[in-house]
Amino acid sequence: MEKTPKGMRLTIGFFGKRNVGKSSLINNITQQKTSIVSETAGTTTDVVEKSMEMLPIGPIRLIDTAGIDDVGELGKLRIEKTQNALERVDIGVLVVDYNGLSDFDLKLAEELNKAKTPFIVIINKIDEQEIDDKKSNQIKELCKNVIT
Repeated sequence: MEKTPKGMRLTIGFFGKRNVGKSSLINNITQQKTSIVSETAGTTTDVVEKSMEMLPIGPIRLIDTAGIDDVGELGKLRIEKTQNALERVDIGVLVVDYNGLSDFDLKLAEELNKAKTPFIVIINKIDEQEIDDKKSNQIKELCKNVIT
């Protein structure tokens, strides 16, 4: 099997707070258990990468990251790895849930904008609880490309 050169592969990074469902989304997209998923906050401790073919886009690399709101000494290291991943992506996916945007999410969006990295926002877990209109409108003001 021929390998795709790194420059020819679109890199898509998933970012957000702990337990908003970044890993679950990646597992759903890949249809594999690419990332470990649990109810425990901070389950993703290292950056997880998965290369695959996505039609009609072509070769892609998905990057799952630790929650940007991680805590403690190890949390600082995980956040650092997440920020390094932020610099390597071609497209960002900011994952939030029904709680709406936090200061962490706004900082991520600011960093993506500063790097001129296009991004979308996915509002996840709305099957558990609906997001109220005020929070939803705030997300839509931040980014025109919102998926629920």
